[in-house]
Amino acid sequence: MERLRTGIENLDRILHGGIPLYSLNIVSGSPGSGKTILVQNIVFNNVKNGLRCLYMTTISESQLKLVRHLQEFRFFSDDFIGERFIYDDLGTFIRKEGSVRALEYIMEVVRKHRPNILVIDSFKVIRDMFNDEKAFKTFVFDLAASLSVWEVTVFLVGEYREEETNTLSEFAIADGIFHLYGQEEKRFQKRYLRILKLRGTDFERGEHLFEITPAGIVVYPRTKPETEKLTYAALQDKKPFGIPELDEMLDGGLRKGTVTLLSGGTGTGKTTFALKFLLEGAVSGERGLFISFEESPNQLMHNASQLGWDLSRYVQKGTITLQFVSPIELDVDKHILALMETIEKSDIERLVLDSISSFESSVIDLQKYKDYLWALTQTLKAQGVTSIFTVLTEDLFSPLVVTKTQTSLLADNIIILRYVEKNSAIRKALSILKARGTCHSRDLREYEITPGGIEILGKLDAVDMLR
Repeated sequence: MERLRTGIENLDRILHGGIPLYSLNIVSGSPGSGKTILVQNIVFNNVKNGLRCLYMTTISESQLKLVRHLQEFRFFSDDFIGERFIYDDLGTFIRKEGSVRALEYIMEVVRKHRPNILVIDSFKVIRDMFNDEKAFKTFVFDLAASLSVWEVTVFLVGEYREEETNTLSEFAIADGIFHLYGQEEKRFQKRYLRILKLRGTDFERGEHLFEITPAGIVVYPRTKPETEKLTYAALQDKKPFGIPELDEMLDGGLRKGTVTLLSGGTGTGKTTFALKFLLEGAVSGERGLFISFEESPNQLMHNASQLGWDLSRYVQKGTITLQFVSPIELDVDKHILALMETIEKSDIERLVLDSISSFESSVIDLQKYKDYLWALTQTLKAQGVTSIFTVLTEDLFSPLVVTKTQTSLLADNIIILRYVEKNSAIRKALSILKARGTCHSRDLREYEITPGGIEILGKLDAVDMLR
């Protein structure tokens, strides 16, 4: 199938290469949702490649005003105005001559200019000019039939609500329906795009985030692993922590390509264990990435130096990358996409997210949070990245609570850090709750974090630790 590439990278990816050529598409959404800029971006990308566009407006917006709005975007170029980007004021014609002659006028202009792309913006205004629904329906079907004989890809732009896409007659003749909308999420005003229909071809379904930037439209596809990559092999290589007693409890370390939840209360040492995991890999030349939502790289390097670990040496060599992401500004739609690009480009073998509790607090929809983590873990496994997600638990003394959001189901391994009472003192205990495919220890072991690093001590003898 021949396609019209939009020239918007991730949009073409969602469309599996582009919009079917010579199709009739409706771009719907509320005022300010970005419909016109999306279509203009597509048009100018194609005009620059030699195609011709006829842009018909129905709101009596002058060409000068149109240009003034667009010239702020980098995709715009006035070199093509009047030659390959042809502007026409359809609104004025309809108001003077009436809607009865609208189809005749549209076809007359199409015959004159022979465009590759035709845009009518806004098509909803034409609907409003018809007093009779039956007459408008006849107009819509005649328009579709008339345009089908011309080799032209059509975009009808309109201020439609999503529920109207199921009831109004113009959507019945559409080959493609693109619906744009915005909503408040936590601290963010976000815009989304959904493809409701695309006749004759497959596409990526679901809600895709997009932004309007000075460069134009930037799309962030919905995060999901590629289906064919979900049949990844279970790897048997082990990735040790470099803490002999813990590695012994794990029968050699974490299996390569698995995801581990490191769960514990505040101050139990989750970040310290995770740093040690990356350091051990760096000694062997493995690249590690530490994403922190709580501490800056300088703070992490300082903390490591207090334990006798020369973290800064591996950061300078580039073997370990430390990134701080403010949870206040965290947008998971964008962050996960950037994270996966970094992992692929930098050949990351060990990853730490410290902590995914910050992820949770930035997502308004709990199911969306779970979907993100599922997609992320499946993609990491498919790429053979061995990952640790730290999780903050509020109950400092209970070993049975990993996380309240059931994300433990995603993990291959679960290591619990907790406080225990022993001899009228508060001590720290470690246990391995789960390690898929590994004959792991069931012991409760005491541990200490000292200026010499992490020291795993003997088994705890109290019988009531699992209260």
